[in-house]
Amino acid sequence: MKPQSILLKSILWLVTLAMLAFVNCAQARVGCTISSAGFSTAYGSALSVTAANFTVTCFADSLGGSAHYQVAVNNGVNSSGSQNRAALTGNYLNYNLTSDSGCLTAWNGTTYIPAIAYTTPNLPANGTDIKTYSYYGCVPAGLTVPATGTYTDTVNMSFVPGGSSFTSGTFPVSIYAPATCSLTTAPGNISFNYTSLGDAAAASTSFATTCSNLLSYTMALDATSGTIVGVNYTLALSASGSTGTGGPQTFTINGNVPSGQSGTCAAATCTGFQTRTLTISY
Repeated sequence: MKPQSILLKSILWLVTLAMLAFVNCAQARVGCTISSAGFSTAYGSALSVTAANFTVTCFADSLGGSAHYQVAVNNGVNSSGSQNRAALTGNYLNYNLTSDSGCLTAWNGTTYIPAIAYTTPNLPANGTDIKTYSYYGCVPAGLTVPATGTYTDTVNMSFVPGGSSFTSGTFPVSIYAPATCSLTTAPGNISFNYTSLGDAAAASTSFATTCSNLLSYTMALDATSGTIVGVNYTLALSASGSTGTGGPQTFTINGNVPSGQSGTCAAATCTGFQTRTLTISY
């Protein structure tokens, strides 16, 4: 009987080991992936700020669970030290990645997005959590553009702390330089036909700009009001700025003379002139 008792204890011990091994392998896991379309812009000479975003998708296995992370970037494949650079056949153009539209908080090195680690909810079995974060591509003002064309780069994104269930990603950068902007159709005269103490009068003229594709630009008049022969008038642009398309874009200058003004004209008819200046900045 004694050999049989020893054999039974050995079998029970082996079964217990198998159960422990099974429990150790059945751990919940949440994986995360990251993706971004990157950013494209056109650069003239002023500071260029382009809004972009990346998306993190976390997914749980059949047991559910949660994960926490931040996202880091490198300085791109064309970097010089810590400086991001886009390249065009041996020529380079500096740019920066930031977490704010003022281009003040760099997104590189040990500065991450989000600034404080994010923890997903406790996901159910096969559940997902999707978060989108903003970042900005900034090309500094006053750079010397060594050659005309499209400068490109590729930036790597990675998770902090990361792990085997986290998948890194990349995004492209494209900067066309030097971008140009011109007034392709100049505005004409705005002529008010106004009767003293009469009704309001309105008039307008149109103009067209042609700016490089993706180039952001602004427009402004040197003054939006004035007085001619004692009659006050106002002017307004149909838009304060736009983004270039590579083709003509048409805008309007709208003028108005309020009613009930007597003016200073002592004759039956008086004519007066003023010159206004339209400035395009890019």
